[in-house]
This record gives sequence, structure tokens and C-alpha cells, in this order.
Amino acid sequence: MPRPLKSLQHKNQLKGEAYSLALSILEAHFPIFAFFTVVALGALHAYFYSLLVATVVLIIWFLARGKRHELKRTEAYKNLALTSLFLTTLFALVFLALQTTSPSHVAIILFLQVLFSYLFLGRRPGETLDRTHLIGVILMTGGAMIVLFPDKFTLVLGDGLALLAAAIAPIANFFQKRARAQVSSETILMTRSLIALPFVYLLAVTFETTPSWEAIEAQWLWLFLTGFLVFFISKIFWVEALHLLPITKVNALFAFSPLLTLVLAYFYLNEVPTWSQILGALPIIIGSYFITQKPKPQTLG
Repeated sequence: MPRPLKSLQHKNQLKGEAYSLALSILEAHFPIFAFFTVVALGALHAYFYSLLVATVVLIIWFLARGKRHELKRTEAYKNLALTSLFLTTLFALVFLALQTTSPSHVAIILFLQVLFSYLFLGRRPGETLDRTHLIGVILMTGGAMIVLFPDKFTLVLGDGLALLAAAIAPIANFFQKRARAQVSSETILMTRSLIALPFVYLLAVTFETTPSWEAIEAQWLWLFLTGFLVFFISKIFWVEALHLLPITKVNALFAFSPLLTLVLAYFYLNEVPTWSQILGALPIIIGSYFITQKPKPQTLG
């Protein structure tokens, strides 16, 4: 491999890893920020107003970056539409999950997207699990069972919704990565927000009581933090990281995010981590290391 090309690949890898670590810190705050708005406004209204903040900022950013010409690339429409569909569904599930389960639980369960990424995207038909990956699958599955069923085999609704969101995440990331090969992150984030906004609003006014303007104003800080830091800054980092690194590696670098959420939940909500959360989180995170290792080359016998 020529030295300049190898140097460029190394630079891109370091940049992708930096994006991944930065977004992990921001994403760790997401369940906390969203929890406050869900309690005050309802899940779907909290999602809508957070998304509204992000959409306004993204439109300004999109225009300032001069990306309007990318809207003429019709070949990207399919991937943009599918990205919007899956990500809108994913975040709606997360906001709904926070109505019946804790932010810490949501953060831990969402990290299972590493497992689902491997199962959905990291395998090819006809392949068998090697020992390293099998250890990762067993550890992450065991950790998930501890978190989801700490006392008895009864799944809390919020945990089930968060688990479904984790399963959708790698599919959304797959189409998002394909879209990034065709258009910029600014175009992806702006179009997916514009597409999602009316649908989320329609769901909110149909299934929830509309909050008063006073209630919305009282949550302006949490709405702004969710919309600006999580739905804008963090998502730019996420799209760029997916563009530069494999999906499974981005998810693996996301490993310390749920642990940081446990710390933040204690700081903001006085929520002490349970033994089931700690015992479940550890094998999930350790398993993510095994499951993202490169397969060993097979030798011919």
C-alpha cells in the first residue's frame, strides 16, 4: 500500500475514533435530558419539541454550509427516506421507553445495538461463529438477561421498547452510512429531521394531551440541550464516524457511554445504580470487545 494512502487511512481512523468518543460523551446525557422533558410534556411531545430545536439549527447549518445542490441528487432519496423512517421510529421508542423505565436502564439496553449490529451486519450467510465472537455473544446476551429480568421473567414495557430501539439502530445506521456516501452529514440530518417533524407532531397530538405553553417554556433548557447537543452536534459526529469507521467499531467505542449515564443519573436524579444494572452492564461492555475483534484468518489443513 502506498505510504500517502496508508497515512490518510490512519488519519481518517483517528478522526473517526475521536468523533466516536465525543459522541459517546454527548449521547450519555441523552436519557437524562430526555427524561425531564418526558415527565413534564409526554414522550411524543418531548420528542417533537426537541426535534424542532434541532431542525431549526440544522436548516441554518445546511444553508450556511452551501449544501442545497445536494438535494438534486435523487439517487440518495431512497437511503435518506429509509434513514428517516428507522431513526424516527428509534427515537420515538426511546422517548416512550422513558415513561416506564429509568434512564440508566435505557442507556444499558441501547448499548445492545453492538450485539444487533454484529448479528445483522457482521455475519455473512453460511459462516459460523468463531470462538472469540461466540464469547462476545454469550457475554452480551447474559448481561442483557440480567438487566431485563433482574427478579423474574417479566419484561417491563419501557425495557422492551428500548430493546426494540436497540435492534432498529444497526439498520438505521446501515442506511445512514449508505446515504453519507452520496451526500453530506448536513443534508442527511436536515432532511431526516424535516421528514420526521410532521409525523412526530401528528402522533403527539393524536395520542397525547397537548401540554400548555407554560409547561413547554419551563422545559426550554432540557429541550435545547437535547435538540442542540444530542440531535445536532452528536449526530454530526455520529454520521461522520460511520463514514470513516465500520459500524461495529463505532458501536464498540460507544462502550463507556452507558456507564457514564449511570454516573449522570446519580448526579442529576439521585438514582443509585442497582446491582442488576452493574452486573448486567459489565458483561455487555466486555462482550462488545470480543464481538468487535477481527476474525482470525483460517489456515488450510
